Amino acid sequence: MAAAHQPRWAADRRSNYVAMTLVGIGLLWRLWLAHATFFNSDEAWHFSMANQSSLYLAYKASLTLLHPPLLVLVLYFWRGFGTSNLVLRLPCVIAGTLFCWIFWKWLTVVAGRAAGWVGLILMTFLPPMITLSADLRQYTLMLVFATSAAYFLERALTGNSVRLMAISTGFLYLAMLSHYSAFLFAAALGGYCILRMLAQPPSAPVIVVWFAGQAGGLGLGWFLYTTQIAALRKVYPGAQPLHRYADWYLSDYYFHAGSNRLLPFLYHGSFGVFRFIFGQTTVGGVAALMFAAGTLLLLFEKPAPNAATPSRLTGLFLLLPFVLNCAAVTAGLYPYGRTRQCVFLAIFGIAGVSVLLAKVTKQSTRNAVLLAIGIVVLCQAFGTLQGRDMLPVAEQKREHMDQALEFIQQEVGAPDLIFVDAASRLQLGHYLCRQKQITIDHSVPGFESFRCREFRVISTDPEEGVFTRDTFAQEWQKMVRAYSLEPGAAVWVFQGGWASGLGEALRNRSPEFSGLEPHSFGRFLELFKIKVPVSGAILSTPTE
Repeated sequence: MAAAHQPRWAADRRSNYVAMTLVGIGLLWRLWLAHATFFNSDEAWHFSMANQSSLYLAYKASLTLLHPPLLVLVLYFWRGFGTSNLVLRLPCVIAGTLFCWIFWKWLTVVAGRAAGWVGLILMTFLPPMITLSADLRQYTLMLVFATSAAYFLERALTGNSVRLMAISTGFLYLAMLSHYSAFLFAAALGGYCILRMLAQPPSAPVIVVWFAGQAGGLGLGWFLYTTQIAALRKVYPGAQPLHRYADWYLSDYYFHAGSNRLLPFLYHGSFGVFRFIFGQTTVGGVAALMFAAGTLLLLFEKPAPNAATPSRLTGLFLLLPFVLNCAAVTAGLYPYGRTRQCVFLAIFGIAGVSVLLAKVTKQSTRNAVLLAIGIVVLCQAFGTLQGRDMLPVAEQKREHMDQALEFIQQEVGAPDLIFVDAASRLQLGHYLCRQKQITIDHSVPGFESFRCREFRVISTDPEEGVFTRDTFAQEWQKMVRAYSLEPGAAVWVFQGGWASGLGEALRNRSPEFSGLEPHSFGRFLELFKIKVPVSGAILSTPTE
């Protein structure tokens, strides 16, 4: 954006200031969102794994998750700074912000100045990228480490630097310790590096360091497989190591040969990836076509004589992760589609869109940035992505949780019980117990229970899933029998997580539930009271 007569160093300094300003605005947006919203069940789950009395116990607990242990280990130490929503989410906010900066640096190197600025605008301000940064999950850690690995690899190959190659390898290991999608990223980065070294051979020491790094990466993969992935079937009965091991909650995004046709599945999955990245159905569909066009332009572009990175290799690098993800889902090894598990593809998808916008505007930074801003405005104004991956901010305001807790404090008596499903237990326990360690009682088969202050909470087994109007009555009767509750005892049913409308659905189902009085705090927090019925009754509602 600097004038043509300015020296290169002055132009670079001005660019850095502008980029820092944009990233700073993105940081403020992420900080606000991290402060303004309550924890979802997954966030509470991750914190509960880290909230242990020793580092060993935190690591051991992390092995029951479907993710590598890095975030849990970071949280184990980070909780010493505080346990508010904002403080606990701060590592992810910082990582998501640094990711935008590193992504800009990397994309500028491999695709040029105009594409770099477009990528910075999109990555900093698209709704899902902001939301991801404000969640206590592994994705932003993986993204910043993976992009750093790509950036320093580029610099290592261009500058023939052993030190930078070692730094790139270190960041790649951190990405692999953050999220398992980084293994697909590592495979793509490795394939790209081999092609780069064949086209522009580096020195022997650089090659040796790279090969040593690959060997270390294979060792890290073996360690994670033997210590966690292979053991997950003990935690999730029916889970198969590697093969569709998250199928129990990501079934729509795994390919099932008996019920899906491969090509339509991959077609819809590819568009789904971009719809998730952009957070808007129509814009995401158009972005998928833009990515394809941008990648093809790179693949068939005549190489510039002095280019540090051949454009054809850049095009292959952008395309390769999608090919690998499609191969992985075909083999049943990984999901594919409109899910955050595939967000690592945002690095390459947004890069391809940025390349096309830069070429359409004939490398005019100003015009390309204006187009990028227009895309962001459309996605922010008409965002359509909701559900488990992206709850509306208005329904996730922390005030809703504050109101629910205040209601419990005022209305739930000491003799009363609180009955929850497994997902809601994580969320309620996090706030009701004020982020203290929770001791779970497993003495009653099929249920879990714990105490927070004067409150006693009973939860269904994690395998039972969330309460629905079709399953609740059965779970209720099992719980009443299991805990030998006396007729007339008051039980408050709390539901959070990603479910909504349970009380209304039960009340409308049949006369037995007609007296329910649900108390809702936003759309995704609900509480209602039921009294234990006399023997032989199905259910009774409270009467005054």
